[in-house]
Amino acid sequence: MDRQGVRGRYGRSMAVAAGWYVTVIAAVAVGTTSVPSASQTDCSAWFSCLSPAESLALVGLVWGGPVLVGLLIVTALVSALVVRLIPSAVLAGTASAAVSIVTCAAAYLVTT
Repeated sequence: MDRQGVRGRYGRSMAVAAGWYVTVIAAVAVGTTSVPSASQTDCSAWFSCLSPAESLALVGLVWGGPVLVGLLIVTALVSALVVRLIPSAVLAGTASAAVSIVTCAAAYLVTT
């Protein structure tokens, strides 16, 4: 198909959804790293002496990576369906990102 077809809209909608994820991750990173670290004198507990930036990196590696991969997989599936219904790639990408977040959050709540 040409660039105006479903395949072209699919690629652009995935780029929009990935852009939303990058924007949210950047906002969380800026908000977390701008908080000054509290002066702690007791470092007996695990990870108690990490700065906000170090704890963000740890959470991102341990928890954020698998969640982001899962979100991208669900977004790819949802976007394949949404792009056929919504002609705008921006709206389709935004809608698929929103539906993916709700779906992954619901799956997380059901499993915990």
